[in-house]
Amino acid sequence: MFELLTEHQFWTAVVIYWIFSAAVSSMPDPAGNGSSGYLWLYRFLQTIAGNITTAFGSKIPGLKTFTLLLVALLAAATSACAARYIVHPGALNKTDSAAYDILLVAETAIDQARLEYKSGHLPAGAKPAFDALIQSYNIIYGCALSRLRFAARDSWLAYRSAIATNAPAAVYFSQLNQNLTDLAVRIRELEQTK
Repeated sequence: MFELLTEHQFWTAVVIYWIFSAAVSSMPDPAGNGSSGYLWLYRFLQTIAGNITTAFGSKIPGLKTFTLLLVALLAAATSACAARYIVHPGALNKTDSAAYDILLVAETAIDQARLEYKSGHLPAGAKPAFDALIQSYNIIYGCALSRLRFAARDSWLAYRSAIATNAPAAVYFSQLNQNLTDLAVRIRELEQTK
C-alpha cells in the first residue's frame, strides 16, 4: 500500500487535499456575534483549502481569475516535483537497484583513483583513503574474527540471494545498509583528500 502511495504521489496529494477541502467546507459559517478565534480559524482553514472566495467574500476584486490561475499553476508544478526512481532491469526490488547504483559509483571511483595512482597524479595523502575504499568494496577477511565479514559488494550479493530464494532478508538488509553507508563514507573521504 505504501509503495502504491509513493508511486502515485500526485494523485495521493489530490485525494488528501479533496478530503481536507471537504472537511473544511462542512464547517459552519461563523456567527456575526461569534468568537474572533473561530472566525480566524474559519478564514485560515478556508484559505488553506483554497476556498479563498468563501473566506473573504467579494472583498478582493478579480480574485476568481487569480485563484483559477494559481490553482492551475500549482497543479502543473506539483506533478513535475514528484521524485521518480527507475528500477534497473533485472533488479529484484528498489533496494537491490539502489545498492547496485552505489556499487557502480564506488567502482567508478576506484577505477578513476587507480588510474590516477598509476599515472602518479593521486596525492600521497589519498593512498590510505583509496585503500580503505577498496577494502570497503571487496571482501575483508577478519583475522581476529571467527567468521568472514562481508564488504559492500558481497553483502549486496548475499541480500540478492536471500531475496531470490525467499529467505529472511532482514539480517542481510541490515548488513547491506551498514556496508553501503561505510562505502559512501569511504568515497567521500577519498574525494576530500584529492
